[in-house]
Amino acid sequence: MIVIDLGCGKNKQREAIGFDCRREPGVNALCDIEQPLPLKADCVDVVHLSHVMEHVRELIPFMEEVYRVCKSGAQVHVTVPYYTSRGAFRDPTHVRYLTEDTFQYFEAPTDYGVRTNFRIESVRYDTRKPFRFLPEYFRKRCRRHLWNVVENMYVTLRVVKS
Repeated sequence: MIVIDLGCGKNKQREAIGFDCRREPGVNALCDIEQPLPLKADCVDVVHLSHVMEHVRELIPFMEEVYRVCKSGAQVHVTVPYYTSRGAFRDPTHVRYLTEDTFQYFEAPTDYGVRTNFRIESVRYDTRKPFRFLPEYFRKRCRRHLWNVVENMYVTLRVVKS
């Protein structure tokens, strides 16, 4: 089973092969993850993207490249700061803000000619106190309409290839 962690820095997942543009402890391969990855098509079983997507300048080609290297049925685990969180805005290297709706653009049929077919399997939120104790109906309204209700969002995608 091939597991990769793109943009891992020094916080690489234990079982993964770490890719990053800087040499850090745990990085196995130096590369610019916004360029074609040094991997064959259809060879990866699991991809970890922890606090990476908000730094990627060209998100569509990046997601197409992730899709290319993944086998059918592969899982992609994404962690990003939620678009209404302070953490999404405080880092000057962030070039985008992501919502749960962002990932719908990578499902088939895709708009804008995106060549991917990811199925959204789950979306979870790192909800701040006291909001985490509210019923889900109210948490959803709060995270959509108030700032700093959710810090991070965790999305699991499944690769679908025919």
